[in-house]
Amino acid sequence: MTQTCLFFKRCKGVTFAVLITLLCSGTLQAQKPYTTKSKAAGYTVVFYNVENLFDTIDDPQRNDADFLPGSENKWNTEKYNHKLSQISRVLAATDSLSLPAIIGLTEIENRGVLNDLVRTTALKKGKYKIIHEESKDPRGIDVALLYNPSKFTAVSHHEIPVKYDTSDERSVRECLYVCGILGKKDTLHLIVNHWKSRTGGEEKTEAKRIIYAQTVRKTVDSLFQINRNAQILLMGDFNDTPENTSIREALGALPFKETLSYNHLYNIAAGIAEKGEGSHYYKSWELFDQIMVSTSLLMQKNTGILSGFEATAFKRDWMLYRNSKGLMVPDRTYAGGKYHGGFSDHLPVMVRLWIVK
Repeated sequence: MTQTCLFFKRCKGVTFAVLITLLCSGTLQAQKPYTTKSKAAGYTVVFYNVENLFDTIDDPQRNDADFLPGSENKWNTEKYNHKLSQISRVLAATDSLSLPAIIGLTEIENRGVLNDLVRTTALKKGKYKIIHEESKDPRGIDVALLYNPSKFTAVSHHEIPVKYDTSDERSVRECLYVCGILGKKDTLHLIVNHWKSRTGGEEKTEAKRIIYAQTVRKTVDSLFQINRNAQILLMGDFNDTPENTSIREALGALPFKETLSYNHLYNIAAGIAEKGEGSHYYKSWELFDQIMVSTSLLMQKNTGILSGFEATAFKRDWMLYRNSKGLMVPDRTYAGGKYHGGFSDHLPVMVRLWIVK
């Protein structure tokens, strides 16, 4: 079950490109996944960009000046605790029966805020374990993974360094790779992403997101090299849409279709954008937050993990407010320089996984 995980643990720091070879490809037919009415066990996986979850303590190693008591935002303990409550309320609501099994997060400042989050009233029953590494991001925002240890057993993890300039040893904000066992049954590979933002212009920053895509794809191909049936799930804020070059071409995440090919990734969140919806609103809805899965997670089988064909954006009226255009959009903590006490400028995206016993 865990051979691939242990391989990645041993290979931490190795250049994955040397492992990539061209594998035999084939086509196969996708099958409808099991439903909660079947004998398969179901698990909810959620990704949420929580928009600047910062504590109130000054960290000289991070650019956290906007979230200190003396800042223009007047960030304080009361607002911080309210932010924790708001985020945990959303996450708990994504699976009202048993809480999510796995939660990917971005825009969190440090491990301390994660400790506070999992202890909130809404989430503490999940007894979540934390996987987090301090990133090199100058803004001081990281990615992380929370998991319920009764549903998912983490085996290994490491950062995936991203370098815009190969001659520079320094990494920009890393992605996070986690390998573990879902439902004490089968190996699942997870990659949590937060790619370069569009600040400065979409076209001017596109090349950096393509580098992120190429870097993550090397890890995916390395997993396929070991096992073409590797069960892989990517989630994150990619700051590009399913049709952008970084997603479709560099990462190779294709829209779901009934005829599948080995060694591919399928973007099961693409249907959200096709409906004219999104996970982030700026002048219009954009689908930056996405979930992609490998071929094997879309194949019906006698045993193993299956995913739904479509990821969904979790949206409830109480998470939204009506903007000047009359549209219901994500209710933020701060907007227009004013404190609103909302949630985030992003919606979470989620998918249901099943274990065939």
